[in-house]
Amino acid sequence: MINVQTWVVLSDGRYIKILINKGEGKALTILNADDMPAYAEPCYLMVNGKPLDGVGDLAISSKINNVQCQANFLIEHHKSGMFDYLAIAAPADVLTRLKNILPVELLKLVVGEIAEDLSVETNSEIENRFSGIIQATLDITV
Repeated sequence: MINVQTWVVLSDGRYIKILINKGEGKALTILNADDMPAYAEPCYLMVNGKPLDGVGDLAISSKINNVQCQANFLIEHHKSGMFDYLAIAAPADVLTRLKNILPVELLKLVVGEIAEDLSVETNSEIENRFSGIIQATLDITV
């Protein structure tokens, strides 16, 4: 078994879904927010990031930048050594925005990208679409 983790990041611009390959073939396992409290926070913000309305001086109007939130999450977890490589699938405009935000050291870890929204696809379909990319990461580490 190869000791390498590749995160497959699926984003539609609002939501993020992360699947993990742990160097065992091409299988991908969904990262469960319940297993990782730091993942639950950005997920909550992205789902509930609507402007808050108040009255008078107490009015709060904020809008969560979900792509920035997703980038921050990836940056933080890269610093803590949670993954070795990234593969990203997102609509072209979201993919561009995400790549413009990510620091160079993370961009160097991107081994593949698909400019489509795959966030609603089945795990099996995602594995099929990323199989060549995952295989390439396994080949790099051998």
